Amino acid sequence: MIKNILSLLTTLLFLALSLPAQPSLYLPRDFQQAVKTGARTLTGQPGQQYWQNRATYQIDARVKPADKRIEGQAAITYTNNSPDTLRQLNLKLIQNVHLLQARRASYVDPAFYTTGISLSNVRVNGKALKWDNGAVHQSEDPTNAWLPLPEPLLPGKSLQLELEWNYELQTSTLEHREGMVDETALFAAYWYPRIAVYDDISGWDRIPHNVQTEFYGDFNDYDVTIRTPKGCVVWATGELQNDKEVLSPLALERFRQSLKSDTVVHIITKETLASGQAVQPAEELAWRFTAREVTDFAFGASGHFLWDATSLVADSTTGRRVSVQTAYQPESADFPEVAEIARACIGYFSTQMPAIPYPYPTMTIFNGHGQMEYPMMVNDLDMESMDDTKALTAHEIAHTYFPFLTGINESAYAWMDEGWATLLEFFACTELYTLEHPEYAIYPGYYLRGYLGAKGAEVDVPMLTPSHQLLPPAYGLNSYGKPAAAYLALYNLLLEDSFLDCVQEYVERWRGKHPQPYDFFFTISECSGQNLDWFWQSWFMEFHTMDLALVSYRLEEEKLFVTVRNEGGMPLPIPLEVELEDAETRRFTFSPILWEDQDEIELEVPVYGTAKSVALVWKDFRDTDPGDDRLEIK
Repeated sequence: MIKNILSLLTTLLFLALSLPAQPSLYLPRDFQQAVKTGARTLTGQPGQQYWQNRATYQIDARVKPADKRIEGQAAITYTNNSPDTLRQLNLKLIQNVHLLQARRASYVDPAFYTTGISLSNVRVNGKALKWDNGAVHQSEDPTNAWLPLPEPLLPGKSLQLELEWNYELQTSTLEHREGMVDETALFAAYWYPRIAVYDDISGWDRIPHNVQTEFYGDFNDYDVTIRTPKGCVVWATGELQNDKEVLSPLALERFRQSLKSDTVVHIITKETLASGQAVQPAEELAWRFTAREVTDFAFGASGHFLWDATSLVADSTTGRRVSVQTAYQPESADFPEVAEIARACIGYFSTQMPAIPYPYPTMTIFNGHGQMEYPMMVNDLDMESMDDTKALTAHEIAHTYFPFLTGINESAYAWMDEGWATLLEFFACTELYTLEHPEYAIYPGYYLRGYLGAKGAEVDVPMLTPSHQLLPPAYGLNSYGKPAAAYLALYNLLLEDSFLDCVQEYVERWRGKHPQPYDFFFTISECSGQNLDWFWQSWFMEFHTMDLALVSYRLEEEKLFVTVRNEGGMPLPIPLEVELEDAETRRFTFSPILWEDQDEIELEVPVYGTAKSVALVWKDFRDTDPGDDRLEIK
């Protein structure tokens, strides 16, 4: 009997030690439900019942730059891997944000307005369905449209959706993400009807697109043919499958050379264009690209852009090379340097931070009017300085990891990707370059420039607040500067090796999947071996600000003790600078972990000599009240 009791106690003790601790964090009901169904866990691992839907897109599109129009047809195979029976599909029709009546969160100029996207010949499994473009355009949210299915789509089953569409390209040049670049060049993004994400948290993603927010997409396969008029070149997500059919012999030779070159190859130059040796001389060219396991597809086209390309080994264990390309206006001042900048950034991200090999075969930086990322594509404008060019290039390429390798819902939680891109940009530009004015170009100066001057509660609203519910300045600060500060504080807490291990574990767990905020929180906590609930609570879930204060000091047997209070509540590193009587200064940084269970601490500062003053000296963070950051020692 005693043995049985001991055995039972041992079993219960084992279970208690092996089961994950219930987090002290607030858990929203949708995440709790996902844990109950086995789709998510309290450790940050995808659950045994985790699922996600996917599709394959076969698209044939015709570009008409002279008419500022794109026409297309698609055959989409959509697979329902969920446990639910689907009776309708949600279609993302982002081009409808250009309708005059669409809801928008930011200013647009009149050139932004169009008549939206129009669908026709909609068929499911060969059966024609009614579609009313007018009703969609006049609906409360024309960027989301419902397509009732003739028969329910059962779990584990697939359907074939076929449709045609056309839309007018907008002509605004005010840093917009897509549209006409000039009279003959264009960048096409959100240019095809896409089936929305259906996930285990929210069901259908019904968040309206309002220009400010970004995107959320399933991991799909694409086979896309883009037909262009004579002389036009296309750059796109994925790999060009028919280079010999579309490129001139000279351009083809240079393009293939670039795929193995460590230096920049000028594929299309001014001379190439002038001599008519850029592309094949057909009246219409069909450019075919394929891409696997990506969340979107974008392309750019022009008959007068220059084209540079180089490559690098992104994964030393396999020798896999990545093609790095730029397509740009002949008069661009900074783009002649961008191919090499992009190559350096991809090398840095692949080997240093986050030290995850760039996962795709290509990356193209296109010279449009945007500052926006897409899988394997970037749409960037010319910047005022090379500092800004380097920072912008690094930032948009960093998005490869967040949200594209990890399929983040940017519409709801922009900090899960923009914050990381901001931090990775900061690391890359600090390590790779000596910027002339880093205080203006990168974090923290650029991304927290509006933080100190704005004192209302809107700048301190918790970052876990859904992004699509925010307006400036809260949206920008919560998406970029504040999360970058949180991740950098985490870096200071865990230190470099542990930080890298945990970030890599997070990406590996959620590679090709859809992580939620709690999947990130729990993964980092488990990987680090620390209960970081207090850290997540303070940084992401409460109204706090960055504000430390020096309260007092005392001298004891030639030792300096400094009392610091966390007035703002955010767990920041403590950067102290002590000035000695001989004018020498000594700097010390104390870990944010000191704020785990207290808001005032006394630090012993190991100075050797007579101290004149002690100060909080902020380089990588900001203090909203610098008036209490210095003490004179008498």
